[in-house]
Amino acid sequence: MIENVALLGLSCALNPVLLGIVLLTLASERPKRMLGAYVAGAFTWSVGLGIGAVRVASGVDAFGGGSSPSRPVFDLLAGLALLTSAAWYGTGRAARRKARKAAAKVAADSGEEQPTKQPLAERLLSGPVWLAFLAGVLLNFPSVRYIEAMKEIVVANVSAHEQVLAIVLFNVLMLSPGFIPLGFLVFRPDGTRAVMTNIDAWLRAHSHLLLTLVLAGLGLYLLVKGLITLT
Repeated sequence: MIENVALLGLSCALNPVLLGIVLLTLASERPKRMLGAYVAGAFTWSVGLGIGAVRVASGVDAFGGGSSPSRPVFDLLAGLALLTSAAWYGTGRAARRKARKAAAKVAADSGEEQPTKQPLAERLLSGPVWLAFLAGVLLNFPSVRYIEAMKEIVVANVSAHEQVLAIVLFNVLMLSPGFIPLGFLVFRPDGTRAVMTNIDAWLRAHSHLLLTLVLAGLGLYLLVKGLITLT
């Protein structure tokens, strides 16, 4: 169980949105406090949601026992969803859709000059610390991989204490792009901005390929796992 949870957590760490938010906080006047508040909000919300979801799912036996057909069916559906997402990125449809939306926005704004609106994340991260905490809650929604990780914890039939530890491990790995620069800000603040800027630039340049490979790999893993369980 723990290996699957850790793998899913690491796959969720490949998150350009989170890296962009980290850069926004690093550009603020109080980067350590703002990034710490954001990570605290995201971690508190995600861990709390995970504990609640696992407790409810365990109580109602949502995924059944070891022989329940719901377990491999869920794996198959999750695998298909991830492979569909991989195809969406790999064929370039996601990039083309993003380009069309950007072109439409430019065309809509080309008429009359309009005041530029700050994105929600930027507005939340440029205010008081409690808004950064709120941003951590609002900008972190469960993904397919998050749900799959919670399912792995439910069907493992471990104690409540072990469930909580697994949920915490998953979230630490998922939010590691926030925890790591926060640690650098605490212990080695000099140069943190430059390092994160270089990492963000590299990930953005290769995000298309990286996301496709990660989604395809996880999707195939879950499909094979589901098929093996069914046979």
